[in-house]
Amino acid sequence: MARVMLTARVTETQAAVLRSYADEAGLSLYQATVRAIELGIAAFVAGRSAEPASPDHPAGHSEEIAALREGIERLTVRAELSDAVTQRTLFAAGAAYAASLAVAGQGASPERLAQIKEEIARDSYAIFERQLAMARGE
Repeated sequence: MARVMLTARVTETQAAVLRSYADEAGLSLYQATVRAIELGIAAFVAGRSAEPASPDHPAGHSEEIAALREGIERLTVRAELSDAVTQRTLFAAGAAYAASLAVAGQGASPERLAQIKEEIARDSYAIFERQLAMARGE
């Protein structure tokens, strides 16, 4: 059977699940990824209970597969929620930055306005770096 090379991007969470599964099953990351794709295609075509038939993937593992699917689904939902919170946070930060520029520049000369913008940008960057360091546990 001819093979076709495909690529896909997954979230870091999904990649971690694949790595964990590969370690537990004694597979390489590539083999675990191929198995995940096979299962996904089988589920897509034949419904959620379908499993690919292969000599190295016996049909008796349906409970394990169901547990893995449930775990992946939960992790995917969490990743999506995390992405949404990140987007909202970035929007709020951008809005606060824009508002500070607007308020600080009211009635200021062009030279003073340029200074104010530099100060706000410098302070914003310092706050960002400090928060990033705190998030990393530094």
